[in-house]
Amino acid sequence: MKFSARLATTAGTAAVITLVFATSAEANWSSSITAASVGFESRRWSDELYSQIQFTDCRTDGVAKNTDVQMWRDIPFQPDDSYDTKTFTACFGGGTSNGEWTDLGSGMKNVYFQIRKIASMTVGPQLSVRVVSVDTTKADG
Repeated sequence: MKFSARLATTAGTAAVITLVFATSAEANWSSSITAASVGFESRRWSDELYSQIQFTDCRTDGVAKNTDVQMWRDIPFQPDDSYDTKTFTACFGGGTSNGEWTDLGSGMKNVYFQIRKIASMTVGPQLSVRVVSVDTTKADG
């Protein structure tokens, strides 16, 4: 087998393996964030139309009272699509901040969130969140 054919076969197999694992990402999950800077990206999960992200008990190494969270669609080998940004404030008082994204479009896709700002700044403080919850089922309410 020629080198170029072997390379194409290897690359194609790797892409299929990536897609298989990417589409099987768990939709509902909980975790935490420790000392994240602006630009931090969450793990990916599968979603169709709706995602809810909750941060409980947010803290920074400064006096921050807000953080901006943006939803993204992960598109392999292309720039990712961005959705709107939510500002979380209630979690800084020990409570829970809630963001809902309902405009994700139809069809299964891999999505993630990114910390865009902390204390209205794009550099500076680091963010820790005791509980991060992601839920893709709107029927919970």
